[in-house]
Amino acid sequence: MTVIIIPARKGSTRLQNKLLLEVDGKPIIYWTAENCLKVKNAERVIVATDSEEIKDIFKDAKDIEVVLTPSDIKSGSDRIAYVAKDLEAEKIINVQGDEPLIDPEDIEKVISGLDEADVTTLGFPIKDEDHYINPNVVKVVTDKEGFALYFSRSPIPFYRDIDFSTLKNLYPDLPLKHIGVYGYKRNVLLKYAYELESSPLEEIEKLEQLRLLYNGYKIKVFKANKDTVGIDTKEDYEHFCNLVRQNEHRNR
Repeated sequence: MTVIIIPARKGSTRLQNKLLLEVDGKPIIYWTAENCLKVKNAERVIVATDSEEIKDIFKDAKDIEVVLTPSDIKSGSDRIAYVAKDLEAEKIINVQGDEPLIDPEDIEKVISGLDEADVTTLGFPIKDEDHYINPNVVKVVTDKEGFALYFSRSPIPFYRDIDFSTLKNLYPDLPLKHIGVYGYKRNVLLKYAYELESSPLEEIEKLEQLRLLYNGYKIKVFKANKDTVGIDTKEDYEHFCNLVRQNEHRNR
């Protein structure tokens, strides 16, 4: 069985209560959960939240389950592990609650990839230099087999002797933005949450996936079909609102 779990902590530092912000009459967390319902090879969608307010959003949702979790859980993966420990599922998929435009087909890539790797995720080529230098956009570099070498908020790989446009001409798929969707084999997720040593790199960068690399686990990165809009700032939220309005205009 494959289960999608969406960690949905109400508190957020950069954009207050961002998952509750409405776009076209629906909170951001609801947009994300609805997209997850479109994933063909997942049997259940669960929202894992510390908030009664978020739980109430889904009181009339037919196929979206909600589990209340403690508020002191540190990371999204720790939160989904809290739910996964009571599930009989082989594959656990972590979809960030602030990714309302995640492509269901890209989630399916992450799920299928678990047939060959213990942990999977997504990346998408960065086209804008401003995104490349933005610390809110996480970057990832991989080896020749597509396994992650490192994730960082810093610009990686650093182009020492060329400019950004030359870099893109030479290597169109670099640099690579990390998209916050993870696939875990259940036993690896539980080991991550309850046994693995926390990494200094994780604490410095505030990137939970570095705990896995620090402890010797490999993460397979698949190229996403589409970029996403992660809602971290007011500008991100306004950008998402504009995209929804544009889409409504095209469909009229």
